[in-house]
Amino acid sequence: MKKVLIVSDNVELVTYFKTIARTIPIEVAQFHYCYSVINKSPRALKEMGMFVVNMKSGHDISSIVSNYDLVISAHCKQIFPKTLVESIRCINIHPGLNPHNRGWFPQVFSILNKKPIGCTIHLMDSEIDHGAIIYQKEVKIDSWDTSLDVYQRVVDAEKILIKEHLSDLVTENYTCKTMEIEGNYNGIRDFKHLTNLDLKHEASLAEHIDLLRALTHGDFKNAYFIDGKGNKVFVRLHLENEQ
Repeated sequence: MKKVLIVSDNVELVTYFKTIARTIPIEVAQFHYCYSVINKSPRALKEMGMFVVNMKSGHDISSIVSNYDLVISAHCKQIFPKTLVESIRCINIHPGLNPHNRGWFPQVFSILNKKPIGCTIHLMDSEIDHGAIIYQKEVKIDSWDTSLDVYQRVVDAEKILIKEHLSDLVTENYTCKTMEIEGNYNGIRDFKHLTNLDLKHEASLAEHIDLLRALTHGDFKNAYFIDGKGNKVFVRLHLENEQ
């Protein structure tokens, strides 16, 4: 029997994992669930019986290595340390189509740079969103999509892969492929640079619309500008397809 730890800060994915995990016989795998210590609103995860883990704690890492055969990161907010990924098999469910736009908020950057978007399940190594690819699924971006629209489509694709392949991930019944190119990486600084709108920036109307829809993610206050009186004004874009 494999002991599997799911590390996630995403309520929707944890709920789905628990549903699919019930279909795997107990003699094959036993699943435990935890969330990261930097999660600022873990109440729903706590109510699901999850415990907290700190990926910067040597004690926590030692405990994981000692007690589990596999760790699956499903939108964990903390980066897994080198000591963990080199000591135990770790798999990441990443909301981006590696190697394109690795790192933070892949859907935001795919709207802007037109690189492919989707989800990737890959082995973890010491680099971020790097390592051999196990499964992938690409999704589309429509002209009326905001960041949230694309992100939800990616999560739906992740659920499909989880349903189809969770058993194979546990038993290592899969074939990996190395990324053919390194692709590109976007950090949190790259994202924050986008959010500060330059009112004097010159670009096509299409580029301005892309920027605003890429930064529109439900009720999140992402894009903003500073007006002539020093007020910080947040901006969101509403797009609606006529169909």
